[in-house]
Amino acid sequence: MERIVPREKWLYNDRGMMKWMGWLLSDHSAFLDSVRTSEQPRQVEDEMDDMAINESLQSSLDYSKSIVIQLDILKDNNYVPEIHGIVAGFENDQVYLYLDDGSVKSVFVEDIRYVKLEQNIKWWNE
Repeated sequence: MERIVPREKWLYNDRGMMKWMGWLLSDHSAFLDSVRTSEQPRQVEDEMDDMAINESLQSSLDYSKSIVIQLDILKDNNYVPEIHGIVAGFENDQVYLYLDDGSVKSVFVEDIRYVKLEQNIKWWNE
């Protein structure tokens, strides 16, 4: 059953969803700020030479080890967030990675600044 009251018989002027807009915007802004700060790299690592980068990438491919890649791409005067994953393969100066969320991402080799093998923490040691 729907009860529709004509606007001239309302006891007060209801602003509808406008009264919630400030709350939604401030929460949304706070969420975006937290995402932006969480995406910042932990620290800026020294740039590695091509041989060391290739060895780390090949090790990840051969032994299915997780790696952390820091790209040499700036966004808002900060390096883009680190990429965590396992190397799936190489093709045409690109590295294909299996990311932690299950997706696949390609990265140009010349954009890689730093690569580090991740230490896998065993759940039974915690």
